[in-house]
Amino acid sequence: MKTLLSFLAFVLLQVVQPANARDDVILKIEGEIASPKTFTDAEFRALPRATVQVKDRAGVQHTYEGVSLGHLLELAGVPLKQSLKHDAIAKYLHAQGRDGYVAVFALPEFDSQEYLIADAVDGKAIAADAGPLQIVSPAEMRRSRWVKQLVLLRIVRSQ
Repeated sequence: MKTLLSFLAFVLLQVVQPANARDDVILKIEGEIASPKTFTDAEFRALPRATVQVKDRAGVQHTYEGVSLGHLLELAGVPLKQSLKHDAIAKYLHAQGRDGYVAVFALPEFDSQEYLIADAVDGKAIAADAGPLQIVSPAEMRRSRWVKQLVLLRIVRSQ
């Protein structure tokens, strides 16, 4: 009887669990957007790929590969570039890592800067202490917005 109850509880949890609460989700895009998204590793890797070249502090060049952050936001219905008008200009991107670290990006930044959600560097997966996903911002010298272990992109309206 106890085994049967355990089994029924397990089945009930599987049925009640929302689709976006899957254990294999590596990135969520939510907030004030038209189409909230979740991505598994396989779904993320199936998106159009991009690369950027970045030199580290020692001057060694590295190639980061992943998906354009702007492309991901557009998939979720975030207005960027020419589509960014009126009230949408008051929105910003809150990017959060698994450890709670947060960086903020103004949406007009996507007009002139390139950002990548990287899952590989120099042909290898991002190291566990930084991945599986990391924001790479080649134009930033301090790298304070290179969010490691990225798990959440949230569009927020400023007050």
